Amino acid sequence: MDKKKIELIIVFTINTREEMAEEILKQANVPYREGMDSSKGKIYFYSTGPKYILTFETKEKKKKFLAEFKNRKEVYEIYEPDWSIQKD
Repeated sequence: MDKKKIELIIVFTINTREEMAEEILKQANVPYREGMDSSKGKIYFYSTGPKYILTFETKEKKKKFLAEFKNRKEVYEIYEPDWSIQKD
């Protein structure tokens, strides 16, 4: 049986450059890839900055990441993806 991935989507503010966003993610030492789920729609997509899918080995690492990064000024939002929703 496949183990369900532990993932989060991190969305940076519109003024955060991609290079800065990736530097922040490298500091976190979490595997990431560019992208997001499609639950938010086009308006959200174009009014926010770089978006990445983060993958965690454990729920504890995910919780630690949230505690450390959710209040950074460069971060617009961190949320759990819903791969079942298809918008736009």
